[in-house]
Amino acid sequence: MAGFLPAHRGCMSIIELFFIMGADPGVLVLSSYDAPLVLLSLAIAAFAAGMALQLAGEARKSAHPVARHITIFTGSLALGVGIWAMHFLGMLAFELCAAVRFDFGITLLSMLPSLAASWVALSLLSRRELSLQQLCVGGLLVGAGIGAMHYSGMAAMQMAPLLRYDPWMFALSIVVAVALAILALWVRFGLEGRLPTPWALLLSALVMGLAISGMHYTGMAAARFVGTAESEAPMAVVDSGYIALAITLLTVALTVFVVVVNTLLRYRRMSHQLKASEQHLRSIFDTALDAIVTVDHTGTLRSANRAVSRLFGWTPDELMGRHMRTLISAPYIGGIEAQVEQYLRTGRLTLPAGERELICLTREGAEKPVRISVGVTHAGSRPLFVVFVADISERQAMEKALRESEQQYRSLISNIPGVSFRCLPDRDWTMLFISDAVQTLTGYSAEDFISKRCAIADLYHPDDYQRVADEVALAIEQARNYTVEYRLFDRDGAEHWIWESGSAVCDEQGVPRWIDGVLIDQTETKRRNAEYEGKVTAISKAMALVEFDLDGNILEINDNALALFGYNREEVVGHHHAMFCAPELVASDVYREVWAELRAGQFRMGEYRLIAKGGREVWIQASYNPIFDTDGKPFKVVELATDLTPRRVMEQDLRAARDRAEAAAAARSSFLANMSHEIRTPMNAIIGFTELLLQTPLSGEQRRHLGTVQNSSRSLLGLLNDILDTAKLDRGAIELEQLDFSLREVCEQVIASQRLTAESKGLQLYLDYPATLCEFFCGDPLRLQQVLTNLLGNAVKFTLQGEVRLKITGEPGAMRLAVQDTGIGIAAERLEKIFEPFAQADASMSRRFGGTGLGTTISRQLVELMGGRLRVESREGQGSCFTVELPLRAGKRLAAQPRSELPALRQLNILAADDVPQNLELLQLSLEHFGHRVRCVADGEAALLAFAEERFDIILMDLQMPGVDGLEASRRIRQLEASEAREAIPIIALTASVLDQDRQDALDAGMNAFASKPLDLNALLWEMARLLGLTDVPGAVVSATQVADDSLFDWVRGSRLWGGPLRMAQAISVFITEQADLSMRLQQSVQAHDWENGRALAHRMHGAAANLALNHLSSLGREIEQAFVAHDQATLGRLLRDLERALQAIRENLPQVPQASADVPGSSIDPQVLLSHAMQLRSALERGSLDDEALQAIERAASGSAHASTLSSLRQALDDFDFDQALLVLDQLLLQLQDEETTPS
Repeated sequence: MAGFLPAHRGCMSIIELFFIMGADPGVLVLSSYDAPLVLLSLAIAAFAAGMALQLAGEARKSAHPVARHITIFTGSLALGVGIWAMHFLGMLAFELCAAVRFDFGITLLSMLPSLAASWVALSLLSRRELSLQQLCVGGLLVGAGIGAMHYSGMAAMQMAPLLRYDPWMFALSIVVAVALAILALWVRFGLEGRLPTPWALLLSALVMGLAISGMHYTGMAAARFVGTAESEAPMAVVDSGYIALAITLLTVALTVFVVVVNTLLRYRRMSHQLKASEQHLRSIFDTALDAIVTVDHTGTLRSANRAVSRLFGWTPDELMGRHMRTLISAPYIGGIEAQVEQYLRTGRLTLPAGERELICLTREGAEKPVRISVGVTHAGSRPLFVVFVADISERQAMEKALRESEQQYRSLISNIPGVSFRCLPDRDWTMLFISDAVQTLTGYSAEDFISKRCAIADLYHPDDYQRVADEVALAIEQARNYTVEYRLFDRDGAEHWIWESGSAVCDEQGVPRWIDGVLIDQTETKRRNAEYEGKVTAISKAMALVEFDLDGNILEINDNALALFGYNREEVVGHHHAMFCAPELVASDVYREVWAELRAGQFRMGEYRLIAKGGREVWIQASYNPIFDTDGKPFKVVELATDLTPRRVMEQDLRAARDRAEAAAAARSSFLANMSHEIRTPMNAIIGFTELLLQTPLSGEQRRHLGTVQNSSRSLLGLLNDILDTAKLDRGAIELEQLDFSLREVCEQVIASQRLTAESKGLQLYLDYPATLCEFFCGDPLRLQQVLTNLLGNAVKFTLQGEVRLKITGEPGAMRLAVQDTGIGIAAERLEKIFEPFAQADASMSRRFGGTGLGTTISRQLVELMGGRLRVESREGQGSCFTVELPLRAGKRLAAQPRSELPALRQLNILAADDVPQNLELLQLSLEHFGHRVRCVADGEAALLAFAEERFDIILMDLQMPGVDGLEASRRIRQLEASEAREAIPIIALTASVLDQDRQDALDAGMNAFASKPLDLNALLWEMARLLGLTDVPGAVVSATQVADDSLFDWVRGSRLWGGPLRMAQAISVFITEQADLSMRLQQSVQAHDWENGRALAHRMHGAAANLALNHLSSLGREIEQAFVAHDQATLGRLLRDLERALQAIRENLPQVPQASADVPGSSIDPQVLLSHAMQLRSALERGSLDDEALQAIERAASGSAHASTLSSLRQALDDFDFDQALLVLDQLLLQLQDEETTPS
């Protein structure tokens, strides 16, 4: 124990002499650095590192060991001195608050560790490859050497304070030294090939220099100076600047000297190598088997080796000074000279693939194929071309023979079915050769198998490999060929069935060397066989199948055939086909010919009637198929049959149903024709005579009653047209027109037609047509207007308050027209029902709002006919939205069309034939009103007599008349005209029929035009004018456009003037009534030449019409006024006729104005009057009808009274068509009214 303590104290005293252990910071001497000297030390480190790395690179390239060691030694000297110089400059840069001197001997000795570290570093850097272990060991030795140099150099310091080290910083300096050394070495090797050499060298030198400096200054940071400061501020070593400069110059000089010495040594080695290389090249040049010649820039041969004698027949001396044309064939000399000129111009010589084949000339002028390659050197400022010439005549001959042989071989291989191969008998069947067809089979190329990138054994199905290997091994053992089938997967994982055949090739000892064989893909064959078998099985299960021999004897029959004929197998096999046929058929020549054709191999198919067991009749669809053997000869017949018996029964039923349907369709068409004729004929009289009566002087009540008749008849005509439109749409008899039209104008017309009705109900009617939307489209405007009128009319009808809006959106090709309302709405379960004919949302709709329920049906059918769709969205009690989606394409802008005027017709002699007296009377009155003469006859026979007796200008002929009808009469008239060479008289067909066939029959009979019943007189007059050649406008067009003429009413301006369209319409109605005889009074003024009175009448009419927004009538009044001023009697005659037509058009197109009702409380109505209306309604209910006027009067009188609840019950019973309940409620109301009447007030 006593001996251990002194030893421990001795150890502690040594550590305390080297390290500072918990000293008071107050005794430490302050220090600092001189920045310029620090930077100089860094520069010296980087410079020395760069030079050393350059020398290390030279040593790596050096192949001579001595030269390599000399380079490493001199480089180590330069780097070691540079490291030491950096260290010493860093010591000089260190300033301490005490005088510092350096021991010269120790300072020089500190250089030895740096030299050793430099030698280790350059030895490592001069290697071509460096392992991680070598890198770490080398970095450890270099770091240790530099650290030893640093701390031995620190020991050379002589000063008053004591030098100690912080143990942790000391350890860190050693770690930094080793780590930075490893990093510097790694950076040099890591940048190899990643950066250009100069940049890699510069970056490596910088990293190594910084690493060396980092080691030094980390070590300096570990130093602690203990003692008393000799000065207040740190001071530099005496003459440190000069010393630093001297050391720097010596270091740079030594480094440069080392580099120069290595450069001189390298140059000396290169000189010796150059001489040896020159001697080597000369020896090669003289002994080369290929001819080598040099050619200058003029194409002159300057030298040649001895091989030219063997190749060209010239000696080298004989070729000297000759031009290269001597050796090159004429077709090639131009190209060679062009390449020489290109090189002289651009400095680049281009040869395909670095060489070229051409034809040279021997001394005797024979051509010889050669291959040349050209190198370029310089003799002074001129290029010298070194040309290597090789004789390829033998090679070409061998290549040709090889190509021919290979072509034959490849042709043989490619024509062998499947994949040919040669493989080793190992586990992987390693391929020595395999044909290119393997790529089609497996997806891998032949080269993939030959180069062992994949093995054929790896593609085997796992379940098949061992079986195939065993069979092949057994075949080799028995010295025989083998044949196997197995499954193989291709590159995409698809499975193939392979048939393989092969045999082993053995050496003299009988050891198998390889296997030659062929692979054939059987996948498609397997698939076809499986498909065929599947089809046969499917056919056998689905159809009756019978096999016969060529004599017709049954060989086999399946279960379906047995079930079809009702036999057992034993009853039919071996018997003849005749057992299924009727005896008379078997005995016929046809039967024998059929079997003769089958024996000849002819196919037969058809429907046959056969006899089953028990004499049951069976119809089959059968084919008789001859089956051929390998020689193409039939050896049996297979019959495939399907039972047609149920189908035959069904066909009979379908034919009967078709006959019934055709009969029903014919009956329907006949019914439509008859209904049209029977209804339109009396309607013609009703509407025509009503219009005639309206043109006579009438009292206000009479005119109102006749207006009701006229409106009711037109409503009935509209209903009839709806029914006929539905029928036409059902059978596709409606054709659409494709016209350019203004969609905005169509929408505005529809809005205008419904505005008055909407205004009368207090509804707001809007049109949303964006200004940016296209206006002109191509389609059928009249059918589109019909659809919108139906939808908008329904919206107004079923909306009690709020608004109705027509909204247009979309683009050409996809237009959307939406009719939105805030009406009563439709229940969800009834949405689709409303598109059914004669259907409405519920049973009370027709009672409350009227209508037939055909409007939406026709609208949907028309929209679908246009290629569009009509859909509806609705919520009960909130409103509905009907949306029309149409593929309307963009149309052209319409040019403004002047208003057509009916030409003046001269007095015409007209023949009218009709079996209805009222129709004849209407025609006669209407036409004689315009000054024409009309002869009326009742049938076709009378028309023929009249035609023979008198000459007429035009004939009006009814189609359906008793005896000789209109068609037959027209045919006979045309025959008479032809036989007598008379000019054909225009014949207009008068028809109530809507069938296209009737119209076509009329044309075929010789008629020229049509006038539909009920007659439109204006359209008839236009048609007559057209047939007489006075106009080219058809009457149908005039009829369609006249009603839609919006120039009669300016509803927008008039509504603004009169406070709404309702008041405007009422004012127009009063004006038309007051001016009923205006035309007559103006005509009397013209006849009496009372120009002033006529002008005054026209002036008043012009002003009144302008105030009523009757645009056309106002302008017409101005023209009449001007004509009276000018006393222009002829113009007045035409204008007054236009005035009569304009007034008539206003009467016809003015919407019916609702009767104004006094909105007074029910208590102010006379109870006697209310009782009278109730009795009137009760009488109507007892007859099974309803008096709407009486009901409305009762509702107005009882509104707000004590009878309101009773009236509500009455209305509900009537809406439900429960007239018995309505009578009970009405009787209660009558009792209440009688009680009130008898009760004193």
